[in-house]
Amino acid sequence: MVKSSLRNVLFLVLFLTSSTAGGCFPTVEKELRKNWGKLMAPTLHVNLSSLNYESTQSARTYNAVYGWSPENGATEFYGLEATMDVYGFNLEHGQETGGFIWIRNKDETQGSNYIGAGWNVYPEGYNDSHTHFTTFWFVDPSKGCLDMNCPGFQSTGGSHPVVPGQMINPVSSPSHNKQYITIRISKDQNTGDWKIYYGFNGEAKIIGFYPRHLFTSLSYKPVSIIFGGVASHKEHQPSPPMGSGIAPPKDAASFSNLKFFDADGHAYPIDRELPDISWCYPITDIASYKFFYGGPGNVCS
Repeated sequence: MVKSSLRNVLFLVLFLTSSTAGGCFPTVEKELRKNWGKLMAPTLHVNLSSLNYESTQSARTYNAVYGWSPENGATEFYGLEATMDVYGFNLEHGQETGGFIWIRNKDETQGSNYIGAGWNVYPEGYNDSHTHFTTFWFVDPSKGCLDMNCPGFQSTGGSHPVVPGQMINPVSSPSHNKQYITIRISKDQNTGDWKIYYGFNGEAKIIGFYPRHLFTSLSYKPVSIIFGGVASHKEHQPSPPMGSGIAPPKDAASFSNLKFFDADGHAYPIDRELPDISWCYPITDIASYKFFYGGPGNVCS
């Protein structure tokens, strides 16, 4: 069942606040934080164009995501794995759509640290409208980059190395054959590095890592984890499709085989409610380690 807007706002606030209640997942608080929108905007969509390009127009960003943040006395998670069906769209420069995992926290100066990985159609960043495997790292306010556009990502090589930024082909048809990527981002507790795993229609295998020295806090403090769909466009453009371009449940895009990882690398399958937010594009409840999200373009304003 697709959620109501009010419930989404309440769950989002609950995700951002620091509750003192026990348990592995956030619990509802009585007071709403007035600055939740300001805090969540950069978390959900690091403006990738701002890392490499001059943006002349402001962008509007929409999300359909779930999130988890650490609680006092609760299990702390340091990674997530998800299988995503991937799609292709003919977008214009200034439009963007995709599905991501974000890992994020803040340092002592309130500077935000991020890692992200997923699939993305992003003409402004790739100079084409193909679907790409995308990674990024970012340390507020201006350090970081997309894929391998600056020093950061360290490839582990192999006979058939996967390179951040490479094209994903083929992609899914909403009502026919589906193509999947499995992404995992998790912290190596021995080194403090952040490992990136990738699989195309199969098991995710390690392809590289982001060294701990890139970050001011991400390898030294508890993190928040967010995952789901994002769509963005410049103000003069129509909103792009998100996911498969079809709203849930039938033929919609999905995140499946969801699992958190703790500090020791133990997996925790996700089969219960988490804080969520959906702006314009709907998202369904998590059931059997899976949810659906997204919808058609040209409907958000």
